[in-house]
Amino acid sequence: MAVTPHSDSVADPVLPFPSRLGLLLWFVLQWILIPVEFVAKLVWLLMVIFGDGHEDDLMRLLNALARFISPAKLALRLSRNPTKHEAFLDREFTRLAGELERQQFGWRTTIYHFVTLVPTPDGGRLKGVALHPREFRGTPVSVLTRLAHQHHLELDVPTDLRRGVSLRPTHRKTL
Repeated sequence: MAVTPHSDSVADPVLPFPSRLGLLLWFVLQWILIPVEFVAKLVWLLMVIFGDGHEDDLMRLLNALARFISPAKLALRLSRNPTKHEAFLDREFTRLAGELERQQFGWRTTIYHFVTLVPTPDGGRLKGVALHPREFRGTPVSVLTRLAHQHHLELDVPTDLRRGVSLRPTHRKTL
């Protein structure tokens, strides 16, 4: 899906940065809330296992960890420096490009992002990665698109950026 700006939107959409007060508040509260949620979901998972378990229960358990902000990410998000955000996304796209090419994903990708199935033009399916909006807040779509193309990735952007963006490998034709 290509990015087509609507008449009522700006030419280069961007999600605003989160509030600094909110980031600091979450950074402090996460040390209490995430472990409590993790333990509660673990107890719930154990109860489900002894009943009728589901495959997605483990991913729901790990989803609590996805909202964790490390001190380095906190400093990055508080800085609101476009150059630092672009450098972070460049490193992240480099790592994701290698994983997408191999179609094997590490623990960081499965915890912090969503691995999805995307259709290919020849009717097959490949795995793609959906990025949560917290990973690219403050970065214009044009920068995300440029970084994706530099790493031979295709970027799917929905009309509402709050739904996140998806990365998939570029379909290159071999001669």
